Amino acid sequence: MKNNFSKFLLFVFAFVNYMQAQSPFIFPLKGKPALNGNYGEVRPNHFHAGIDFRTHFSDHLPIYAVADGYVSRIKISTSGYGKVLYVTHPNGLVSVYGHEYAFADKIKKYTEAAQEIAEVFEIELFPKPTDLLVKQGEVIGYTGNTGSSEGPHLHFEIRDEKSEAPLNPLRFLKIEDVVVPKIQCVALYSEYELEKIILPTKKTDTLKTTYPVGFGVECFDYEQKQGNKNNIYKAEIYIDGKLYYSHVLDSITFDLARYVNTYADYEAKKQKHITIQKLFKEKNNDLPIYKTINDKGFISFKDNAFHIVRIVVYDFYNQKDEVSFCLKTSITSTISARDSKKQDCLIAFKESTVDYNIELPAKSLYEDAQLIASYQNGVLSFTAVGYDVPFQNNCILKLKVPDNLLKYKDKLCLSNVSGVKNYVDAVFENGFAKANIKTFGKYKVDIDTIAPQIKFNSNKTGVYKTGSTISFKVTDNYSGIGVFKLRLNGKWHLAEYEHKTNTIFFIVDEKVSKGNTILNLQVSDKKNNQTNFQTTLVIQ
Repeated sequence: MKNNFSKFLLFVFAFVNYMQAQSPFIFPLKGKPALNGNYGEVRPNHFHAGIDFRTHFSDHLPIYAVADGYVSRIKISTSGYGKVLYVTHPNGLVSVYGHEYAFADKIKKYTEAAQEIAEVFEIELFPKPTDLLVKQGEVIGYTGNTGSSEGPHLHFEIRDEKSEAPLNPLRFLKIEDVVVPKIQCVALYSEYELEKIILPTKKTDTLKTTYPVGFGVECFDYEQKQGNKNNIYKAEIYIDGKLYYSHVLDSITFDLARYVNTYADYEAKKQKHITIQKLFKEKNNDLPIYKTINDKGFISFKDNAFHIVRIVVYDFYNQKDEVSFCLKTSITSTISARDSKKQDCLIAFKESTVDYNIELPAKSLYEDAQLIASYQNGVLSFTAVGYDVPFQNNCILKLKVPDNLLKYKDKLCLSNVSGVKNYVDAVFENGFAKANIKTFGKYKVDIDTIAPQIKFNSNKTGVYKTGSTISFKVTDNYSGIGVFKLRLNGKWHLAEYEHKTNTIFFIVDEKVSKGNTILNLQVSDKKNNQTNFQTTLVIQ
């Protein structure tokens, strides 16, 4: 009897879990949903991990919890997703709401209490499952433009709770899509080199090559006729009617997202300003998106006949566009032997002298390349012949610190002087400045000893009321703004920093005492160079 009861409980538990898993999500915004961006879009150094809901240039629209759950993570940052909430649901999924202007009241109070204890603006919290319960349809925040957003919108994700892998939200939310994808052009590659770009072809067109050929496409998906250029969901290549290659952009973990720099043609984007998505794999490519792939996507034939090639791209709802053409390759086509001068991209590269040390981990390059390092007049030039793609893994670079800079150990950094001088954070280690770099370039040891500047955006009267916004323009000439603290009559007060406008601001609330108030603002850059500003405010 006891055993049967246990089985019954297991059945009930499984049934409840099943029903929860089937529970539909609602949309996080009211009104007809429209997208600025979709899952898997090619972004700088990453794939887009969610969908971007349009807010039609409006701020402060209510954001609704898509299902019952609890707020499991709160993060406030001046970059990335800005103000972002994570809600864990009973079905093992987590919904993410990024770039918020503000959180709903109970979440705001919870967060501000923690900020006050730590005396910081940027913070990351992990509430307990019972701290901040939310119901489906409950307002949890308001849309904004915080973090690295380029305009008001809501960034929304669905993640697997255990793996934290971002899933395509269109699995759970149906968006009206009335426009088929469109292939803009087709690119031909010899091994990994872009040979030429052609317009969409007709079936009667013929391409002749003398090498194994790879293809790429520039293509977009338009959800509405006047909508944004979003990305496709799936691509396929058929040879003489047989599936030869396919990939699906559906679940790409964050640790693999930087492989976007091999999935898309980085140099074509940089030089020609077009996004070509490769329908083949380079030597170092660990993306799990490939469902069918022969010969890494490269095509060659053992005969001298013409073959029919068909390239098809799909959106999430299986609407498609395609191009077909004839292809003929030479029987004698072979891939050239590996150049012995090239560094194997699957093996670590190390080079050390009395002046510098380079440690480039294995699988940092996407293809083999000839690496060149030279050091002259305190500048290390680290480049590759015919290859200039950012690294998949950070390269550890150490440069010897000149004698005249040794007294600035805590102010040391590296500077990338390939073009406009760019700051690279570094630490002092045994006479060297040590840094992680992400790109090839020309690097030298540098220092940052100049503190930020603060400009008070005061009104004419110097008198402020409850609800007034008080702001400061803050700028730094090199490493950038780091830590800041605002005090009123000696007590820490919450202020926010918006890096896009170089503004620190706070709102006069009921916590600010009436009468004369001494305001002190301390701002440090990332090398702890500090500026203090003080003034007296009149609060009415």
